[in-house]
Amino acid sequence: MKNLFLIFAHFVTTICICQNIKIDSNKQFTINEIDSICAKNGHGFISDGVIKLETETEVDKIKTKFLSGSGGYSYSFYLNHFNEENYNLLSNIEKRKYDFDIYTNLIKGEYRESIHYLNSYSEVVTGEFYYFETTLFYVKIKIIRTEDNKKDILETYSYSISELNNSKEIQTISFELKSWVNKKNEQIIKYYNPK
Repeated sequence: MKNLFLIFAHFVTTICICQNIKIDSNKQFTINEIDSICAKNGHGFISDGVIKLETETEVDKIKTKFLSGSGGYSYSFYLNHFNEENYNLLSNIEKRKYDFDIYTNLIKGEYRESIHYLNSYSEVVTGEFYYFETTLFYVKIKIIRTEDNKKDILETYSYSISELNNSKEIQTISFELKSWVNKKNEQIIKYYNPK
């Protein structure tokens, strides 16, 4: 009976230890943990491009004015490789055959655009998108706008995706936030998962 109890205790302990050692690929990280992983690992890849646009702005209630502007944008993608310890144990031949797509997850995407208009007006928009298994769960937006070489106007927004979805329309200096977040999120997922 004593041996049966020892075998049972040993079996339960072994299972608990194995579960704690196992790398959990489904772990959801906090915002600070994701930022720390991104700072350590750097970005996985970048996509960028050029922006040329004309926008209509209201001068007063009767007149409108068209502004021409140009600039650029970039998407940066931060990935986390959950089985890094296992990967480091592989031989060089096994590392060459290793399929990173299976074991690597998107944890953060950044969008940055900078537009300079012809009338000394400029705008820089930065968005940080936080993911769990390619599902957006948190977003941070920063907008810096300079008008006629005056002091910068700064707006910052931080929302969980449930807060953002449950809120009414949120108008920033330049755009409606909810639709902008949805559009950029779709682009990040499309670039990350081009199928």
